[in-house]
Amino acid sequence: MAVLQLNDQQFPLTEASTRIGAGADADVALPGDAALGVQAVIERTSSRSLAIRRAAPQAQVRVNGVLLGPEPTPLMHGDKVEVVGLELRFADDAQRGATQYVSMDAISALAGARRSGTARPTAASGGRLVSLVDGKEYTVPSGGLVIGRDAGCDVVIARSEVSRRHAEVAPTEQGYVVRDTSSNGVYVNGERVKGSQLLARSDVIRVGGEEFRFYADMPATLPAPALPVPGAPRSPDEPAVERLQPTLAFRPDAAMPPLTAESERPALATLEVLNEGVSKGSRYTIRTPLAHVGRGAHNDVRLTDESVSETHAKLQRRDDGWYAVDMNSTNGTYVGGSRITGERRLDGVPDVRFGGVKMRFTPVEGGAAEAVGAGPVTAPERQRTLPRAAPPIPDVATTPAPKGRGLLWVLLAAAIAAAVFFVLRGRA
Repeated sequence: MAVLQLNDQQFPLTEASTRIGAGADADVALPGDAALGVQAVIERTSSRSLAIRRAAPQAQVRVNGVLLGPEPTPLMHGDKVEVVGLELRFADDAQRGATQYVSMDAISALAGARRSGTARPTAASGGRLVSLVDGKEYTVPSGGLVIGRDAGCDVVIARSEVSRRHAEVAPTEQGYVVRDTSSNGVYVNGERVKGSQLLARSDVIRVGGEEFRFYADMPATLPAPALPVPGAPRSPDEPAVERLQPTLAFRPDAAMPPLTAESERPALATLEVLNEGVSKGSRYTIRTPLAHVGRGAHNDVRLTDESVSETHAKLQRRDDGWYAVDMNSTNGTYVGGSRITGERRLDGVPDVRFGGVKMRFTPVEGGAAEAVGAGPVTAPERQRTLPRAAPPIPDVATTPAPKGRGLLWVLLAAAIAAAVFFVLRGRA
C-alpha cells in the first residue's frame, strides 16, 4: 500500500487519484490556509507506479527539494514531497521489498565508474551527492547522510539488493567518509569499501545499481612547509638563510597536528584516557558534531589498542545532547560501566569505554578549546624556546680606547720620531 507520511500520521493513497492541499476539497487535507485549495494530485500510471503533478500552474510543489514543472513526476519509495510548506514522505510497501543477497561478482560487474585524475582531498564542509541516474542533488548535513531502502533514509534506493540502511556519508576532521553498513557492499570508483573510506572530490559511490558523484569544498589552507632549525644540516639546494624555529613540546608518540583552518575550530568536547599507563591523561579534542572512534586511520579519534575495532563507535551531538553509538564493534562500547546496544545519551560527564580503552567524555561549554588537534597532547601543550639575544657589536669609530693602551701608542710614536731625527742629523 502506498501512503504519504506527515510526522506520525499516514494518508493512504487511493487507486484513482489523490488531491493534496488545504481546505475541504483536498483528499489529504493539510493544516494551513484553506484558501490555497488543492495544490497537487497523485495519480496511478500503472499497477505499480504513481506520479505527482501540480493541480494548477501557480501551485508550488517540490519533490526532493526540486520545484515541479508542468509535467508529472514519477514517485519513488522515500521521495520527499513538499506541499503548502509541509514536507511529506512517500512510502510504498510494494517498492520496499526485502534485502536479497547478491553475489560479489554480480555487483562488481556493475561497478565500472571510476574517477579520472589524482584524488583531491576535501574540507569537512559543502558535501553533496549528485545522482548519476536522475541528476538529483543531496546535501550531506553535519550529522551525516544515510543511504538505504528504508523510507526514513535521507537517500532512498528502492532496490532488492539494497539494505534498509546501506551506507552513511559523514563529515570528519579529515574530510568526508563513506561507511558500509550493508550486506552487499558499497563501492567507490569500482572498488569495494572495506568498512569505511575517506572520499575525494569527484569520487563515484555505487549503492546497489545506482551511482552518486561526491563533491565538497576544497581545503581552505594547506599545512605550511617546515622551517629549518638552526644548526641543522642543509641540503645543497637550500638557500643559506638562517631562520629561527620555535620548538613544540609534545608526547614522543604524538604527531604534531597541521596548522590548518580545521585546527582553529572551537572544541565541542574532549575525551581523556583513564587507563593506567603511559597514555593516562592523554586528551582528544572533538571539533565536529559527528566524530568517529576506532583503530583505523580514518577515524577522528584513533585508538591503536587491539581491543578497539577498525570502526568502533561514533559520538554525535544532537538537539537534546551528545550520544554514543556503537558501530557493531567486537568488544563493545560501554557508558557508565554498562554495554550499550545501539545508542545511549551521554548525560553529565560519564565514563565511556571503547573495547578496553576507558575514557572520560566532557562537553566543552562555550566551545573553548582545551587541547590542540586530534591527537593526544599533554600540558603544557606548547612550550616556546626562544634563542638568546646576541650581544651588541661595538662601533669601532665611536668607542674610546682604554687609557693604558693610548699612552703606549704615544710613547711608541715619540721613539720613532726621535730615531728619524738622529738619522737625518748624522747624514747632514
